[in-house]
Amino acid sequence: MKIPDASGHLPVTFNQAAEPDELASRLAQRVAEQLRQALDRQQRALLVVSGGTTPEPFLRKLSEADLDWSRVDVLPTDERWVAENDPARNSRLIRGTLLRRKAAAASFHELIAAVQEDPQAAAVEASSRLMALPWPATVVVLGMGEDGHTASLFPDAPELQGALAPDAPLAVATSPASQSTPRVSLSLPALVGAICTALLLRGQGKYTALESALAQPANIYGAPIRAFFRQPLEVFWCP
Repeated sequence: MKIPDASGHLPVTFNQAAEPDELASRLAQRVAEQLRQALDRQQRALLVVSGGTTPEPFLRKLSEADLDWSRVDVLPTDERWVAENDPARNSRLIRGTLLRRKAAAASFHELIAAVQEDPQAAAVEASSRLMALPWPATVVVLGMGEDGHTASLFPDAPELQGALAPDAPLAVATSPASQSTPRVSLSLPALVGAICTALLLRGQGKYTALESALAQPANIYGAPIRAFFRQPLEVFWCP
């Protein structure tokens, strides 16, 4: 993979695979390694993972990793404001792909509790409840849209500035105009600072979007993924 020239002064590294299965295996090995090392040093580890279709092969591979999953907490990066059994729920994807086989012993934490009045109430409740987890996260696996959004931190969300603020709560509600439903998302302070942060991408469109983001790394509001260029970021990509 050709490393974009603009990333030369940024702590961004690139891993390219020829096809999705190879990419999934490489990332699963990397994440499992980091979780094992963390569990050697501390009682529990926190794994934050994104939803959508791209992570599915990776999550299935990771579910087979040999480690003490009973000491791992798993949390989605974000969630859509839809019914709990809706196929669009990230938690449903994670439960069906990662929380099986060996990883079935992990503790999963929903971003949206069962009964909440609205996304804002859900975010407030989640921020309080999730404080008990072992922050900062051990591993964060992000995705990215071609508009530069990650988690549910969208450029066109009116709440974006607050969600990226250093004093933002763990969870925030967002209502991007480009999306059909409101969201509840982990904030930037919740997502940064992990021992290992990975960005999982597939397709030329995502790579082109990443090149564009790297070319102007300071404009985090135009493409929120840029906020993660300020710390070590491992990009895993395949065509």
